Amino acid sequence: MRSWTFVLVLLALVGGLVAWRSMQPTVTPPPVVAYSELARAIAGGQVRDVLVDAGGSRVVAELRERQLVHGKLHQVVAAAVPARGVSVEQLERWSATGARVRVAESTGHSPEAVLQLLSFVVLAAGVGFIVVRQRGASTKGRFLPTPPSRQLTLADVGGAQEARADLKDVIAYLKDPTRFQAMGAKCPKGLLLVGPPGTGKTLLARAVAGEAGVAVITAAGSDFNEMYVGVGSKRVRQLAEQARKAAPCIVFVDEFDSLGGRRGRPNRSGEEEVTLNSLLVEMDGMAGSEGIVWMAATNREDMLDPAVRRPGRFDRVVEVGLPTAQDRHDILKIHAKASKLAQDVDLERLAQLTVGHSGAELANLINEAAIIAVHDDSAEIAQRHIEAARDKILLGRVRAGVVVSAAERRLIALHEAGHAIVGLVACPEDRLHKVTIEARGRTLGAAHFAPDVDRHLHTKRYLMGVIAKALGGRAAELVFLGPDNVTSGAGGDLVQATSVARRMVADFGMSDDVGLISADPGANGGQTGSQLQSQIDSAMRVLLKQQADRAEALVREHRAAVEAVADALVRQDVLTAEEVCDIARAHGVPVTQVPWEPTPALAVA
Repeated sequence: MRSWTFVLVLLALVGGLVAWRSMQPTVTPPPVVAYSELARAIAGGQVRDVLVDAGGSRVVAELRERQLVHGKLHQVVAAAVPARGVSVEQLERWSATGARVRVAESTGHSPEAVLQLLSFVVLAAGVGFIVVRQRGASTKGRFLPTPPSRQLTLADVGGAQEARADLKDVIAYLKDPTRFQAMGAKCPKGLLLVGPPGTGKTLLARAVAGEAGVAVITAAGSDFNEMYVGVGSKRVRQLAEQARKAAPCIVFVDEFDSLGGRRGRPNRSGEEEVTLNSLLVEMDGMAGSEGIVWMAATNREDMLDPAVRRPGRFDRVVEVGLPTAQDRHDILKIHAKASKLAQDVDLERLAQLTVGHSGAELANLINEAAIIAVHDDSAEIAQRHIEAARDKILLGRVRAGVVVSAAERRLIALHEAGHAIVGLVACPEDRLHKVTIEARGRTLGAAHFAPDVDRHLHTKRYLMGVIAKALGGRAAELVFLGPDNVTSGAGGDLVQATSVARRMVADFGMSDDVGLISADPGANGGQTGSQLQSQIDSAMRVLLKQQADRAEALVREHRAAVEAVADALVRQDVLTAEEVCDIARAHGVPVTQVPWEPTPALAVA
């Protein structure tokens, strides 16, 4: 980017110089007459101004009146000075005639010469910079191998049991390739680690190198993208050369979609495709006996070129998904080793409360809790610190400076109480954790629900409950305040409800009106027809209206419970799940949520 900026500035400078030169007034050179003729005119008093140039080779004279010279009227004429030059005495005689006689001072260069020299210097500097920059780019990134280190092994990676099993073959081959060669078996040439961000793909690659005790060469997909032709291919060759020298070793390319992206896309340059071709050629040229294992990580598997995944290249795909409850427990225990946890910290419960969290998010949770404990002048990380860190990450930092009037506090409390009561009845699958009217992040309050078990499939009934829960706040406003006094507080709720409704109709085939059809552009020729889109929109409105009416009916049915929860929120700002459930049961709400208990799988871990 900086190179392009310099080039643009260079072009602007050159263009400016050219434009400045073009805007200078064009001076027609004066006609040349004989020196003797000009001398007579000066002696006759016909000349007003005489200028002898700095070199003494030319005299320019301004006549008092325009005269006919070479068939045209001119007021300025010039004459070449004879070899003998112009003497001082001659200049004095000319001055005696009344003419103003001057001799031009020497400047060394004419303006035209200076302009040409400046343009040349600018252009030369630009060309030199580009040449040097290209040479530097071509030698950048030597991809030096990192020596073998056992500081990081698979024991340091929590969860990802299936991925670890796929990687054990590679570890065994790197430790003792002769066993495989004796059986005629070849190690997978390349392993492609795919999965959401933060699931530990890069960590697994480094752990494999540490477990096998071999060197690792790391690179990023963006290291091969350059504006200069041929630089990307050269870096690929450098990477392959370093791998051959360091064999046995692991070559790890992170964010591989930048390098291995699908060819033929409109936004993909020819240089990027040439770089990818170079990579494929290098991988094909490496025999399996060289002890070089390629590993790449990406969270955009759909963007990869099909040629990348054929046998002999990245022929084994290792799925690194979001951790399960047991995986999260293992990850938390690993991170807890470096932290001072209090006795009241329950990692099993924390693992249950963090459904959908990646390994990186869990590490960030423990780190935020440690920071909060430091600010609290605590010697240990207590459960309250972890709860505070979790609230900060999910809901945002408490905004103590936000002043809310008593009327708005009551309104916010009713809104969040509506979410809580409707959610407890319509969506019992998700556990209520707390309800708050503290201003956090971008919200003025929140009713926090989250599943406490890993779900891989969602029923239509559950998804409709999610929509009703999201619309519970607006339903409470309608019941208690009337349709003319609803607020903008439901904006985020409408986004969530609409998103779920769209997926139900357009992706999951859960609408009788639309039927079993997908609106995914990839499934129907690259576009969604206007008629189908109109049907989807209509079905979404029907679904949203049904659940909005359901939420309003539940608020009317349990009006006393909603009002009681709102009153409690006004008094103390935050209510735990147990407190909300107790209030709800006292007012006849059929609450099925029970106090948290560890799952059998975690209890025996």
